[in-house]
Amino acid sequence: MHHFPFSGKWKKQSVRNSRIANRLYSLHMKTYTIGRNPEADIVLTANFCSRDHAKLTVSDNGKIILQEASSNGTTVNGKKIINQTVEVHYGDEVLFAGVEKLDWSKIEKPEVKPTEPSKPSPVIPFIKRHVLKTTIALVAIGLLLLLFRFIANINATKVEQPLTATDIYNRYKNTVALVEVKYYVRIHTKANNIFFGIKADKEIEFSKNKTELQPLTSEGTAFFIDSTGKLITNHHVVEPWFYDRDLKDYFFTKVKPAIKRVLRENGWGEDDPKFYGELEAIYIYPNGKTFSPENRIECSVHKQSDNEDIDLASLQILSGNLPPNVSIVSSAKIQPDEAKLQVGAPAYVIGFPYGDALALNEDNELNCTSTQGSFTQAPSKSYVQYSAQTASGGSGSPVFNEFGELVAVTYQGSTTGQSFNRGILAKYLRMVR
Repeated sequence: MHHFPFSGKWKKQSVRNSRIANRLYSLHMKTYTIGRNPEADIVLTANFCSRDHAKLTVSDNGKIILQEASSNGTTVNGKKIINQTVEVHYGDEVLFAGVEKLDWSKIEKPEVKPTEPSKPSPVIPFIKRHVLKTTIALVAIGLLLLLFRFIANINATKVEQPLTATDIYNRYKNTVALVEVKYYVRIHTKANNIFFGIKADKEIEFSKNKTELQPLTSEGTAFFIDSTGKLITNHHVVEPWFYDRDLKDYFFTKVKPAIKRVLRENGWGEDDPKFYGELEAIYIYPNGKTFSPENRIECSVHKQSDNEDIDLASLQILSGNLPPNVSIVSSAKIQPDEAKLQVGAPAYVIGFPYGDALALNEDNELNCTSTQGSFTQAPSKSYVQYSAQTASGGSGSPVFNEFGELVAVTYQGSTTGQSFNRGILAKYLRMVR
C-alpha cells in the first residue's frame, strides 16, 4: 500500500486545494490527523487504511475540510475521493478505504457564530443589472463547456491497466469467509415425522426425537459486500438439502424404500414420504481467523433468488456489524456488463474449495485459495464458464476479471474436468442485495 505523509507531499496538491488550505489558516481552526499511525488523533484499524490516511480541519466559522492522502481513497456519502481536498459536513458518512467509518463523536462539533446581516447594496439600474447577469451566465457556460471537453479528453486517453494474480489476491483475500450450515432433514409420513442427523458414531441416522441427533453440516464460501455485514453466496449453500447429491442418493436409495416398507407393514398406505430441510444455524469464519467455535459469527438468510437459474442468496451478520480486519467488494468494483467478458481473458477465483479440509494451516487458521484460468465460453443468459479450478466448498466464491472487477459468483463445478466451471453473472446480485 502506498502512503502519502502530510508533510512535503501535501504541498503538491492542486491550486484549488492550496487556496482552501490558505483560507483556513487565516482562521482559528483545529486539525485532526487520521490513519493507522498509533500517534494519529483518530487511529484506524482496517488493513486497507493508510498509516497517514487523511487530515480533518475544523474552523471556527463552521467549515470542515477533509484532506485525503491515501491510494485506497476515501468515500464521502457514497462518492469516492483520492488525493483531494473537499468540504464535508458534520455527520456525513465518511468511509476510509471504503471499509472503516469516521467516528464523528471524536470530532469537536464547531460552534458557528451568527453572522451579521449584510447591508443592502446600492440600487443598480435595471438595464445594467440585466447586462451584468447575462454576461456572468455566458462566461459560466463557456467555462463549463471547456471543463466538459477537458474531462472527455482525459477519459478518452485513460487506459485501465490489468492487475497481476498477486494484486487481486491481496486486494480480495479478506473479503471472503467460510460458510458453515447446520441443518436436519425431516421426513414426513402420515403417521410420523422422522429426523435425520448425525449420531455419536458420525454416521447419518434417523430418530423421531431430533434432540438425540447432531445436525448435518455443509460448507461453502461467501464474500462481504457492505459495511453492515452482508455477504453473497449461493442459494444451494444456504439450503443444501435441495442440492446435495450424496445426501439425495442416501435418502432415495436407502431410506425411502425402508420407510415405504414400514408404511405397508403397518397398513398406513404407500404414500410417498415428503422430505424437508430444517435449518439449525448458519455461521461464517472470515479468512485468517482461527477455525474454532469462539470465532464463528452467526448469520441469518437475508434474501434468496426465487429463480432456479439464478443460484444466489445473501446472508446478514446478526450483529449488523462488519468484523474487524475484513474488507468488502464495493459496488464500484462490480462489473454487471457481461459483454465485456471475452473468451480467453484471465479469470481469478478466491474461496474455500474442499472447505476447512484444505483451508486450515498448521495453526488452525483459515487460509483461502486463489486459482486462475481463463473464460472458456461466451457468457450465456445467466452464467459464464471458466477454467479457474474449484471444488465442493468453493460454491459462492467471487470470480474476478483481470482488472479486479467482480464478474460472477461460482455455483457449479465439473466432476470430470476443470475447464467447465460456472458462475452466475454479477448483474444478478441486485436480486439478493
